[in-house]
Amino acid sequence: MKCVHTADWHLSAQRSKLDAETGLNARLMDFYRCARFAVEDGVKRGAQIVLHAGDAFHGCRPSPTEVRLFREAIKPAQDARIGVVLLLGNHDAPRSPVERHALDLLRDTTGLAVIDQPTLLHFQHLETEQRDFLRPCSPQQADFQIACLPHPNKQLLLADEEHRKLDPGRLNELVREKMMDCLRGLVAQLTPSVPAVLLGHFSVDLAQAGGQNRLMMLGGEWTLNVHELAALPFAYFALGHIHKPQRVWFDERRSMVYCGSPEAVTFGEEGEEKGYVLVSVERDGAADFEWVSTPYRRFVTVELGDGAALPPPEELAGAIVRVRVPQADDVDFTSLRRDLEAAGVHEYQVETQRAETVRRRAVQVSSEMALDEAIKAWLEQRPDLKPMTEALLVEAHAVEHALSAEGGAA
Repeated sequence: MKCVHTADWHLSAQRSKLDAETGLNARLMDFYRCARFAVEDGVKRGAQIVLHAGDAFHGCRPSPTEVRLFREAIKPAQDARIGVVLLLGNHDAPRSPVERHALDLLRDTTGLAVIDQPTLLHFQHLETEQRDFLRPCSPQQADFQIACLPHPNKQLLLADEEHRKLDPGRLNELVREKMMDCLRGLVAQLTPSVPAVLLGHFSVDLAQAGGQNRLMMLGGEWTLNVHELAALPFAYFALGHIHKPQRVWFDERRSMVYCGSPEAVTFGEEGEEKGYVLVSVERDGAADFEWVSTPYRRFVTVELGDGAALPPPEELAGAIVRVRVPQADDVDFTSLRRDLEAAGVHEYQVETQRAETVRRRAVQVSSEMALDEAIKAWLEQRPDLKPMTEALLVEAHAVEHALSAEGGAA
């Protein structure tokens, strides 16, 4: 069985110019083109199913255009009558568990299975003159199984008054325990001797977080233990949530893999490879995979201090470029912009140390503010850190709790 393993599309319209070809937001089109490439290229290479490990969108309320582009991205699979399994990620879900999430808007999409609860799916391998397929079936007919674990919502735990009294560390530990209980429950339902894959959206403790996800690995988010996961009888672990592609664990027959995002989301992912994974699962339970690069847009940071010059045009062409300069007075901005445009950069921004200082001073934060209010006010000045808001708040509350405990002990 061949599967496309993809995740973290983050379809969204960021601050950007308009795409000359479509008239839509240029960054939104970057995300779309890489997502579409992953599906289309995988289908051409013989994939029989597409596994999306969460975060199709960057927020829980996608625009009609973003929803339309998601459907267009999976159209090559629909045209080939290949199913798509779409898992709920943390960016797709609102904080409140009673609100509708982004994937609800896609439930009526032909050939798409939206998974927002721990679920075990069964598929049967069919062959036709045109191509091979994996079709949903009963457990008795299955020759392929997919256990699905979407990103959990901690607010469900906080509905219990006893859980609200827990410190952040203990609460995260409780989330981990419940996630492992869910996985063991899914394993108990597996049909023996039928190969199975785990599709999940969560963090593994030995994963390299990368620039976009680094904060959550510093205590801002729970992680599952790689060895506990590896003890489960899955041929392949198709994971999403961490944008840096990597194989977290493997043995002679199995692998645990983050496919990463097909397009870089921020400068935090500068220098990371982007793509999708083509997975092959044999009937005896052995699995192999191949990394496939997508046509992602590069992020490039240029330091112009101490008389440094811009890199040659071939290193900047088509990239989103961030130029850092020590002082505004030291730079001829007219000449700099002309050189950047001549180099063919896609977009650029110029940062100065003085501008950074002024920005910090402009933050309206006072000691009278509540912790959450103060952090959010500060983040208004740091749009690059806004995707990490929830993790920052969790970490801040953990520090606050620890300081309170020390004060009480003293």
